[in-house]
Amino acid sequence: MSRCLAQRGSKGGTGMIETLGLLGHGFLDCLTLMNIFCAVIGCLLGSLIGVLPGLGISGTVAILLPVTFGMQPLSALIMISGIYFGSQYGGAITSILVNIPGEATSIVTCFDGHPLAKQGKGGKALSVAAISSFCGGTIGLIGLTFAASALARVALSFGKVEFFAIVVFGLVLLTTISGKNQLKGLIVVCLGVILGCVGLDDLYGTLRFTYGVVDLYKGISFVTFIMGVYGITELMSAICIPENQGEVADFNLREQFPNKKDFGQIYKTIGRCGIMGFGVGLVPGAGSTLATFFAYGMERSLSKHPDAFGTGLLEGVAAPEAANNAAMYAGMVPLLSLGIPFTSSMALLMSAFIVHGITPGPMFISEHPDLFWGLIASMFIGNIVLLIINLPLVGIWASLLKVDFTILMPLITFITFAGGYAINNSVFDMGVMVICGIFGFFLSACGYNMAALAVGLFLSPTLENSFLGTMTLYKGNLLAALMDRPIAAAILSIAMIALVYSTAKSLIQFFGKQKAANQGEA
Repeated sequence: MSRCLAQRGSKGGTGMIETLGLLGHGFLDCLTLMNIFCAVIGCLLGSLIGVLPGLGISGTVAILLPVTFGMQPLSALIMISGIYFGSQYGGAITSILVNIPGEATSIVTCFDGHPLAKQGKGGKALSVAAISSFCGGTIGLIGLTFAASALARVALSFGKVEFFAIVVFGLVLLTTISGKNQLKGLIVVCLGVILGCVGLDDLYGTLRFTYGVVDLYKGISFVTFIMGVYGITELMSAICIPENQGEVADFNLREQFPNKKDFGQIYKTIGRCGIMGFGVGLVPGAGSTLATFFAYGMERSLSKHPDAFGTGLLEGVAAPEAANNAAMYAGMVPLLSLGIPFTSSMALLMSAFIVHGITPGPMFISEHPDLFWGLIASMFIGNIVLLIINLPLVGIWASLLKVDFTILMPLITFITFAGGYAINNSVFDMGVMVICGIFGFFLSACGYNMAALAVGLFLSPTLENSFLGTMTLYKGNLLAALMDRPIAAAILSIAMIALVYSTAKSLIQFFGKQKAANQGEA
């Protein structure tokens, strides 16, 4: 069978019927008791360990990788993939229940997920997250199955100029969805970008904002930062502001699953955001993170009640989760077909493949068609397994919200500090986390959005590297770069128009309120 698959996989192109045939062979390889067991265990372990803040996807895969040693290659790949995608859903659980995202991709889920949890609808938010992740993942898998090689070449045609334009567009979009005051959103995004510049410059080796502290040479760890501005800030808010002490409305476990009306609200959102997520996810670098913000921004702009976003809408959970999972499968396109990982978690996934003697790349499909199509088929199976595993657990996770605050707070404190230490086994990182938490608490009190700050820091290295790469390539002439790359010029133009419009709108609202206040006093 492998020889037959190799002959068919090595042809210049495969039609839809042939692709379905190859995928069918992949399912035949996967549907053994051992491989199904590996998929279930991988998804379950990934979900359970992915819940722990601070570990993230990379940490979860790294911890559980030794479990796969000694397995057959296909069984090992199936378990690793289950762990990888299971840990992604685990991050959504903490985002919704305790407002602590474990990864940048889970930040947007906090916007509406945590307010839903406070309203006693945490289980419903988790159910919607699981269903949206499943549907978005299915959309991503269909794209991965039928267009991997062609889409990978399109993704690689994007250069530094396009990356720069897309990141700028993402940051501008972030200012518009980070609150009612776009000017505050712009300020906090710029602050996040500046914080992302701390450490050693990758291009010139210049030290910036380190003040002689050696531990800052590598910069501020993103996970440490979000553990601070979300975890520590949340704890300080609960301590200093009594009304924020996690009061959760009573809920009935039978009502913790979406009903027909809920599905009517989210099915279009899931479809739109899944397709958008797959497209954005093909962009190398921060594809999944940007996909969640683009999807949330799109749904907010299409909604008849945009101001309700951020107060606890199911669409606000469905949009980022569908986009995120579709984008994650899109990220597998360049990894499997070209052997190029564009994120640290993808690089770790690739290293896990290599440990088992599999090197993703252009020859992977033709030399190991049984493994390639078996892996694709296992992703379909794993996607279903994740839904089957996590929906019954919704009631258990939601019940955690009934735990008394005096018990829950020390537990969250322990998990936060343990996660902060586990990132690099560094006490210094714990200190940075506390400082970031205090900083975030005061910014939150002043009405600044922490998501904009965190994503500004996350995208800062990509923004800087793409900008410096563009300047080096075009000898400091940005105009020439934009003239040479019309797609980048169009994206950047849209971003600038949106920035001017949102800033002007914010200023008009501000001066309008000032004028109304002055007239009221008179």
